[in-house]
Formats: sequence, structure tokens, C-alpha cells
Amino acid sequence: MNLFFRVKLLLACAFLLSATLNAQLSYSVGPVDTGEVEAELVADVAAIRPGQEFQLALRLKMDPHWHVYWINPGDVGFRPEVEWELPEGFEVGPLEFPVPERIPFEPLVSYGYEGEIFLIAKAKAPESLQAGREVRINAAANWLVCEEACIPGNANLAIELPVTDSGETLAPAEYADEIAQTREALPVEAEGGKVAVEDLGDTLVFNLQWDGLQGAELEEPYFYVEQESVSNSAKAQSFDLVGNLLRVAVPKADYFEQVESGYTGLLYSKNGFDSAGGVQAVRFSVQSDLAALGATPAKLSEGAGFEIGFGQALLYAFLGGMILNLMPCVFPVLSIKVLGFVQQSGEDKGKVLQHGLAFTVGVLVSFWVLAGTLIALRSAGESLGWGFQLQQPEFVVVMLVVMFLFGLSMAGVFEMGTSAISLQGKVKGEGFGGSFFSGVIATAVATPCTGPFMGQALGYALTLSAFQSLTVFTFLALGMATPYLVLSANPALINKLPRPGAWMETFKQVMSFPMFATCIWLIWLLGAHMGNDGLLFVLGGLLVVSIGAWIYGRWSTPARKKATRRLASGLALLTVAGGIWMMMPKHMDASEEKIAWQAYSPALVEELSASGKPVFVDFTADWCLTCKANEVRLFGSDKVLEEIEKRGVQLVQGDWTKKDAVITEALAKYGRSSVPLYLLYDGKPGSEPKVLPQVLSPDAFLESLDEI
Repeated sequence: MNLFFRVKLLLACAFLLSATLNAQLSYSVGPVDTGEVEAELVADVAAIRPGQEFQLALRLKMDPHWHVYWINPGDVGFRPEVEWELPEGFEVGPLEFPVPERIPFEPLVSYGYEGEIFLIAKAKAPESLQAGREVRINAAANWLVCEEACIPGNANLAIELPVTDSGETLAPAEYADEIAQTREALPVEAEGGKVAVEDLGDTLVFNLQWDGLQGAELEEPYFYVEQESVSNSAKAQSFDLVGNLLRVAVPKADYFEQVESGYTGLLYSKNGFDSAGGVQAVRFSVQSDLAALGATPAKLSEGAGFEIGFGQALLYAFLGGMILNLMPCVFPVLSIKVLGFVQQSGEDKGKVLQHGLAFTVGVLVSFWVLAGTLIALRSAGESLGWGFQLQQPEFVVVMLVVMFLFGLSMAGVFEMGTSAISLQGKVKGEGFGGSFFSGVIATAVATPCTGPFMGQALGYALTLSAFQSLTVFTFLALGMATPYLVLSANPALINKLPRPGAWMETFKQVMSFPMFATCIWLIWLLGAHMGNDGLLFVLGGLLVVSIGAWIYGRWSTPARKKATRRLASGLALLTVAGGIWMMMPKHMDASEEKIAWQAYSPALVEELSASGKPVFVDFTADWCLTCKANEVRLFGSDKVLEEIEKRGVQLVQGDWTKKDAVITEALAKYGRSSVPLYLLYDGKPGSEPKVLPQVLSPDAFLESLDEI
């Protein structure tokens, strides 16, 4: 959990505690001074008539330099909230927020308000309201107010409004003008406007299409994304307006996870929008796609939205590529290359240079393959960015296995024979293929990382033509390979490295740990793709892969007979392949989508079992390997799924992953103190369930179904 989320979690706890305490207080008419904030519930009318529509507002007046937050608070904070307590028949809409300000607090920037604000809600009195009485509207308000420190605030507010036949009174409402001005300045929906989002690695490009943008001259524009944890509010945005299409390059939040659908936001311009009555902000909420907007990346103006030119992008790409070598993604591979250089010390000058060139070619080719694939997919309408291959769990599995095997090999689990065409043999530099392959691996593991200069260069590159884009990626690859190439071209530098010796074995083993650290990260990444159940297979697959590596290391050494080596190599290969097969994201996913589990409760089971349909109760836990194995076998069977659907079997699951007294009691009822436990009810009222075997096969399940 990153720092921002931990801060937000603490603030959320304080916020909820404040709300809980607030609920215990009485409601007050008039302003309530909470210290840093004066809060009051006000209306734009002093009296109401039956059926009248009017406006309520939460007035918050902050002390100087204190602020409260917008819908999306930016880096930290929480939006104000109101819980209404209304007289019978009254209706109140959601709070409407004015256009926020950007409030800097280095290194963070929040979206919020200073001074005095009115958060407005539309209200309506019932037609049945009787004149001559007075109504009282209560509101429990909560907010977070910050300066250097943040303080959760709350107040239980109330307003009393007399009811008259005309709704008129001798005195106007005190804040009627302020509420009217706030209403007039509220953002409005960009009528006919559409938004499509494009992922460019570190940047999201919001394509805003609206006729009101045609010919507009935007002054100090800014796009406020309404969803949290999407945009980096502390970084500058870039704008490019062509016709009625505005492209806004928005840097991603540091804790951005993945692109989702449904992004909405406010486009602000200090000089307002004539097509929207002069308001300073219009809202874009209607979703579209790039093709529908006629804005596929290939059709966009070159470099649109980025404040750098082509030459600068090439320079940034080259520098970014060099710095990429210092990023944690590439660090594990550096150990391989360092070992290669040490082994080459003292060798022929030309041969060393050829190794460096082979490494450079490996980096270049792999960059071209990745960039070419990315450009082709984007031209086909896919919204992808740099590192897109890591969005494919199959690719991550292969990377994990490769890095895991590297780690095992460096730790001494197995050694490849000099005659074999093998990963380690290649990587050790025993051939130019090894240098080429190490360049490929370095590129593959480098893609999740970006360093200084890279973000702008990559974002810019993806707006260019295919040739220009590939040129930028080529400079990125050259930048990454340059340090190695320079070292290869200067054997005097290599000769300064320690001579090969016994120390290399220790160094190699030590450097296996960064490899395993990379594996941990890749496993974590797979967890995001496959969930906890998928991770079980990933870890199991790695175990099988390690067995294959051990078989190879144990019986494929040159000391063994040729036939033994061949048999061991074949068996090891099959074992590793089996491990990879286990790890691929094909288990459970399809079947899980078809299974509609209902959470266990005795009342639910009693109700379902009296319905005339069979009921299958699965008492399980995420930590129960037998349970998971049974589930894979059982629900991986199409025949089982077909019979469940055909017979209308009701599926109930009691998850015992965490302590649960109800499930513990249910297990004890059948003499069990552990899971799995499978019960099958025949659907007849009052009948006892059949207890199925703990190791449950599809055949046993189907036979039990036939017997009821």
C-alpha cells in the first residue's frame, strides 16, 4: 500500500469516526462554528409553497488558507457529504459542486475550495403540504478541512421554512443571491459532447469532441478528471485543439492501476465557453471511442498535445534509454551482462566488440518487435501503451519462468553443458547468440519501467507516423545499449574488471537474489490478472518448473552417460512445459464465470432445499488445497456444469477462509472440524442432505445427482 493510500485510509477512518459522532448530535438552525469552518444549511427561499421547487445549500466558510475538497480531491482528501433527514414527501437531489481550484501543497496538488462555498442541492416540497405550518429540514454534514494539517469536520444542521400559499415572505432569503450566483456558475453538460480515452503509457489522452470547441480560444485550460487515482494533479497537462476535437494529455497518477471505462470530467477555461452560456467549465460524460470521434492515433496531428519536437523526442528517448539501465526492472539482467564482461576480459578486442554489437542488435530487434506490435494494434483501434505486453498474463508467465530459471541456474541448481544450446550457455557469452539473447531479455524486463525523459518521448512517439515512431523507439534502444557498446569498444575498461576466478561463483549466486526478487514482482503482477486461485497454480507451476530444473541439473551433467543425459533433458523439458501449462490463465476462469454461488446461511439452505430443486453446499476455504483441487476437477468438467444447469441445482458456498462461527457450527453438525465438506440436498422439504466424499470427482458428483 503506497503512502498516499495509507494517508487516505487514515483520513477515511477519521472521517468515518467523525460521521459516527456527528450522527449522535442534535441539529442546529443557523451557522455552526467548528473552529476552522463555519457551516450552515441555507436555502434560496425564505418560505415555500406546496409543490415548490427550491434550492438548499451547504454553506461552508473556511478560515484563511484552509480548504475543503471537490468530488475528486486530487492527491489526498475527501469530498464533503450530507445525509438528509427530510419531512415526509420532500425530495432532495445530489449535491452539486462548483468548479474547483487547484490548491498546491508541495509536492501535492489538491482540488478544492477556499473561502466560502455553497454546495447546492435541488429540493421539492410535496403538493400535499399544508400552508400555515413550518417545516424543518435536517442535514448531517461531514467534510475534511486542511491547511498544513487536515481535520475532519462535521455539523448537524437544520433549516426551518414557513409554508405559505404563495411561498412569498416579507424578507428575502439571506443567501438567495449567493446561491443564484453559484447556480449560474455551475458546470454544465457539454451538449452533444463526447469523450474517448487513449492510453499512452504514463499519460492518458482525453479526446474531447464538442461543437462548442470549434473556434474556441481556451485560456488557462485544465481538465478535472472526476474519478480518483487517475490523473496526477501535480503535473502539467497539455492541450491540442483541432476543429471541434480537443486532445488533453493528462499524466497518470503515481498509483494509477489500469485503464477503465467511464471516465468523466470538467473542462475548464478561464474565459468561459460561449456555447455554454459563458460558464467556465463544461462536463463531458458521454463515452465514445477514438474511431467514432474520427481520431484514431494514425489520423492525429503529429505530436499533438506534447510540448516537444521530433528532435527533442529523439534526444529524450536516447537519454531515457541510458537511464533505463539504472531502473530496478533492468538491474537483475545487469548481473548477467557484468558476468559476461568479466569472462571477456583479456579476450580478443574484435571479439569483445562483436559481443557488444550482438547485445545491441538484441536490444534493437526486441524494441522494434514490441514497438511494431504496439503501433499495429493502435492503428487497429486498440487503446494500448508502452508495456502493453505485460497486460497479457501469458507473456508474464513466460517472463516469470525465464527469470525463475535464470535465478535457479545462478543459484547453482543446474548448469548447462557447453555443447547444449541453452539459455545459460547463451547468456554466459559462450556465443554471440548469448549476447543477443541477453539484449532481448534486458528489453523484455525493462518495459514496465520508465525513467526521466522517457514518458514524454514515448507519449510523443505514439502520436507520430509509424516510421517516425519507430525512429524514436530506435533511439530509446540505442540509448539503452550504448553503455554496453562503449564498454565493449574499450577493452581497456573491461580489463580493469577483476579477472575471472572462483569469486565469480559467489557473485553469480548472490546475483540470483535480484532474479528471484523480479520473480516476486511478476507473481504479484499475475495475481492482479488471475486472482488468488490463479496464484495457486502459478506457484504450483513454479514448483514443477523447479523440479524440471533439478532433474536437468542432477542427471544432465557431462559426467553422466549420453543416454542418461538425453533422457534427463527430455524429462526436464517435459516437466518445465508442464509447469508452464499449469501457470497459464486457463484454470477456473471459464468455469467460475458460469458458477453463481450463493453465500451460505442456514436459512438460505433451508429455503432452497424446500424449493424442490437440488441444493449443493460447498464448505471450502482459500487455504484448503483439497478444496481447490476438487473445485478444479468438478467445475472444470463441462458435463458437471451442464447437469447443474439442466437440473437447476442451487449452489451454495460456505467460505471458511476466515473464522466464521456459523460455518464452524455447520461443520460440527456433520462431525467435521475441517473443510472440505460437500452436502447435496434432494430438494424435498425436511430431507437430510447426502454427505459427498471429501475427494470429490465429477463422476462421484454426477452419480450422487442421479441417486436423488
